[in-house]
Amino acid sequence: MTSMNVSLTGMTCITLTTMLAMVGCGESRPEGMPETYPTYVTITQGGTPLADATVVLFPEDSTLARWPVGGMTDEQGTAEMLTSTKYAGAPAGTYKVIVNKTVTEGDPMPKHPGQGATRDQINEYDRALKTGKFEMYKVVSKEFRAAGTTTLSVEVSATGENKFTEDVGSPVKDMDAQATAASAGGTYTPMGTDSE
Repeated sequence: MTSMNVSLTGMTCITLTTMLAMVGCGESRPEGMPETYPTYVTITQGGTPLADATVVLFPEDSTLARWPVGGMTDEQGTAEMLTSTKYAGAPAGTYKVIVNKTVTEGDPMPKHPGQGATRDQINEYDRALKTGKFEMYKVVSKEFRAAGTTTLSVEVSATGENKFTEDVGSPVKDMDAQATAASAGGTYTPMGTDSE
């Protein structure tokens, strides 16, 4: 009976030690990072949920600028805010809300083959970029796309629900000249070769 008690006590110690080690093994937060609170921002455009929009919370308190907060809206127009792209929520404070969404018309935008791609894959991607016929447009009014001009703001609280809804008005169709210029179509000249 004594050996059974020792075995159970030993198992309990091992189990507790393992549990404590697992709790301690979680990803630690960066030094100085403030506490974050679950935050959700729903974006509508003319009252309709705006999917696939980028939402950035720009802090009024400059000490929070070190900890960028943002997210991408889902089909219901709701973005879960993440701090530094991976920590759920946002620090308490007042933020300007920046919203942007770009759409492509014409040929589908080519997908980059990624790191480790072969030279042929890179050339194929390059060819699609240079000869494709597509135009990119920003569909959110310019005033909401920059911290200096947005009229949208939210107050993230340590004790509040932190669920906000903001409307960006009617859709616009502003050409993204930089992205579109790269896709003017025409004759293909491979990267790394002289075009003359």
